[in-house]
Amino acid sequence: MKKMSRRDFVPLLGTALVGGALLSFTEKSSYLIEMRSEFNPPPSLKPLDTVGICAPAGTIRRDSEVADFQKIIHGMGFETKLGKNIKNKHGYLAGTDQERADDFMSMIKDENVKAIFFLRGGWGCARLLPLLDFDAIKSNPKIIMGFSDITTLLNAITEKTKMITFHGPSGNSTWNDYSVNYIKQLLIEKLVFSYENQSGDSEIWTYSKGIAVGELIGGNLSVLTSLIGTEYLPSWRNKILFLEDVGEEPYSIDRMLMQLKLNGVFDQVKGVILGNFRKCFAEEPDRSFTLEEVFDQYFSSLDVPVFYGAQIGHTVNKITVPVGAQVMMDAGKGIISLLRPAVS
Repeated sequence: MKKMSRRDFVPLLGTALVGGALLSFTEKSSYLIEMRSEFNPPPSLKPLDTVGICAPAGTIRRDSEVADFQKIIHGMGFETKLGKNIKNKHGYLAGTDQERADDFMSMIKDENVKAIFFLRGGWGCARLLPLLDFDAIKSNPKIIMGFSDITTLLNAITEKTKMITFHGPSGNSTWNDYSVNYIKQLLIEKLVFSYENQSGDSEIWTYSKGIAVGELIGGNLSVLTSLIGTEYLPSWRNKILFLEDVGEEPYSIDRMLMQLKLNGVFDQVKGVILGNFRKCFAEEPDRSFTLEEVFDQYFSSLDVPVFYGAQIGHTVNKITVPVGAQVMMDAGKGIISLLRPAVS
């Protein structure tokens, strides 16, 4: 295992090498010629577009969450539209399953809504899957972005509609310049660039060196493992898998990684990117592996590139990554590079 710090983020703009980590323009072009993506980009966001705001999972904790999130979206130059059930409470859910599904589908069918963002994760998105009209979602392509429990919607929609979705901030996230700049470059400016941790962010731990190219899938580890065996996950074959989680002890991470391994996931993917695993510590450290030791057991001898430390998930400085988009990863340097624009 190799531990290394990262240099400052450098936008690629689809051209030259960055510190020798990336392939040349000619080499990248050859990959693009060879690869044909099954996933399609939704239309980009433009100034004054309307962003729909839904709550498909956990209930809000205070009414001001909604107004605070609207203020953020308005500050980015967009209008907002709220789901009519957004402040409902049904136990730990933001309304009944039907109410939450209806809010989401109404945003999908509204031609004026160009993107759908979410207030928070928690739990509840999987309960919506039988209630969603995936044909309607496919016929109304738009940007869909969130993380944590929203992992369910992202992967299910990408699989069922073959549309790229986006693993990025929700309403209760930290919307600082770092995170907002990635959203602008990805969803508005349509740039092709590289993700690389800024100086002072989490260090990169390389478990297995190498460069891999494939379509990016993944999200929250707990959520993904709960969907194994269902019809709502894309094929793992030839994909680059990214994972993140929060508040899980090392033994729990171990159990979920073993579930992926026993299902043949690590034998099918072309690379693994481990994002932020916040507060994943043992309550009894003297009777536990560390998180890094668990990762070492699963990934140090894996025959595909693997690195840990990408700013994906429950972290203050959060990158937005496109689920279904073609990327290239360099595990030795901790870099993820887009190969095509993620929006049209």
